[in-house]
Amino acid sequence: MTISQAVARTAKASAAKSEASDQNGGARQILNATAWLLRHRGYEATTTRAIAERVGIKAGSIYHHFPSKDTIVERVINEGVLVVNKAVTSALDALPNKATPRDRLQAAIKAHLLSSLEHSDYTSASIRAFAFLPPELRRTCRVERRRYEDIWQQLMRDASEAGYIPKDVSLDAARLMLLGAGRVPIDKIATDFAQIAFGARRA
Repeated sequence: MTISQAVARTAKASAAKSEASDQNGGARQILNATAWLLRHRGYEATTTRAIAERVGIKAGSIYHHFPSKDTIVERVINEGVLVVNKAVTSALDALPNKATPRDRLQAAIKAHLLSSLEHSDYTSASIRAFAFLPPELRRTCRVERRRYEDIWQQLMRDASEAGYIPKDVSLDAARLMLLGAGRVPIDKIATDFAQIAFGARRA
């Protein structure tokens, strides 16, 4: 092994260790606590003191991991979007090339709902707190939201052009209804919305 290879391997191991520490250590506990507070109490009530109390540390200890409350909030809000984005993108990538727009819509709905349930504090925090963020923070968090919305806009557009969504249905309204579906079984939501609720035609 050359010196450069040894250095590269050491750097890789250090990065992996740092990532593991972030996932399981103090930073992740702070993020989890913030997500819970944003979901259940809202942005204003999510103070550094409240975060620290939920984690069980002194408020000043938070600043060993994050420079400010809004830095933590921004990461939580973005994670809430990124986890569902990744789930939906992976589900779509796994479909065969012959998948119809309805197949893609149904797979995306299911992946979105499953991921939302698995990461419920983060996804719920992202939805609930966004409108109450300070303008600058809302602006920076909007970037990831728009990337995810673009995926759904394309899915809805493709489904509409293929005749699966009636012409008099607002695609924006349909998208919001899909993403805001309640506690109906996931498979039923995915099937009903993709095949029946918007089903102007059948496969």
